Amino acid sequence: MDLRNHSLIKKINRAKILNTIRLDSPIARSHIAQKTGLDKKTMTNFVSEFLKEGLIDEFGKQEQVMGRPFTMLRFRKKLVMGIDIAPDSIRGVLMDLYGKEHAAHEIQHPLYADRKKILNSVKSIYAALKKAGEIYHGVGISMPGILDMARGSVRDSVNMPSLNGMNFMETFSSFISERLFVEETSRCKALAEKWLGAGRGCNDFVIIDIGIGIGSGIISDRCLYKGAGQYAGEIGHVVIEKNGDTCRCGHKGCLEAYLSEKSLLAKFCKAAGRQFNSFEEIDDASVPLLSELIKDSGYRLGNGIAALVNIINPTLIILNGPIISRFSDLMLPEINQGMKDNALKECYSNIRIIVSELGKSTAPGAASLVLSDIFEVPGYYYV
Repeated sequence: MDLRNHSLIKKINRAKILNTIRLDSPIARSHIAQKTGLDKKTMTNFVSEFLKEGLIDEFGKQEQVMGRPFTMLRFRKKLVMGIDIAPDSIRGVLMDLYGKEHAAHEIQHPLYADRKKILNSVKSIYAALKKAGEIYHGVGISMPGILDMARGSVRDSVNMPSLNGMNFMETFSSFISERLFVEETSRCKALAEKWLGAGRGCNDFVIIDIGIGIGSGIISDRCLYKGAGQYAGEIGHVVIEKNGDTCRCGHKGCLEAYLSEKSLLAKFCKAAGRQFNSFEEIDDASVPLLSELIKDSGYRLGNGIAALVNIINPTLIILNGPIISRFSDLMLPEINQGMKDNALKECYSNIRIIVSELGKSTAPGAASLVLSDIFEVPGYYYV
């Protein structure tokens, strides 16, 4: 075996052991060996390494019917940071290696804020969370738009245009001392579901994020799917109506032109004859006036989902966003119907469509970028 293969095997074994501790802690050495299939010598070497790193500690004893009691192992309080750059706010969290949140901070800012204001807020969030706990391994950042990962720059962010052209790796590295992980917002939401939400244990699922824009994050065979140019997931620009409403991308009939927060609120205000600034402001008395619009929106979304279902064939679709949270009872039946009317039966027959329970913030998903780097080996081992 050459050195390169030996190094890869070591990385995979390390990830397996760490993931077993994450899932079953506190756990004895012998039980880790049973679950991973690793021999005693390999186990002893890794555990000694983790204890020396201060990554784990020995936590009490578990008595046995016969023989010596087991010494139990668990992670020490190691924290990873996630920062979400959103059109209306910057949010940050500290999570431990089990995914439990230990601190959170948020700063609101106006839509289309200038770059300086946004970056000052990111710096403030980072500084505040650094005071709350020592950072382990790295910092994850989520941000909206089309990101050129090869160059480390923002190619186009319709919702935050002041960031266009910014080299995010150079910019963030100028004030963040830890290792940096950056990814697009919807993909980070998919990672949040994989590590912390409804996607746990699911090999193939898609999250559809409906807000100021519409995006999707795709998990395929437990891996975040990005496509050849790393631009996969732009479901908001699937055309659902030929020569339809003009989208901000310049094309006509895009799903986003009909289902973005701004376009839907404008239609709801017109139908109700009053002003709403958010979906949360729509009172129950106004819902009957809007029911047909809401149902139509659900059906259109189902139509867009059908294209995704035919191509990717996931087992689970998770919906996230304020309109879904507010009107799920009215929309879900129409979403399912729109999907069934426009997708192959063989592709949709085993699909579940659910509403996310993780909430608005993508910061946990940004922190999950760091968890992925700790517990997985890209191309070889995924949890």
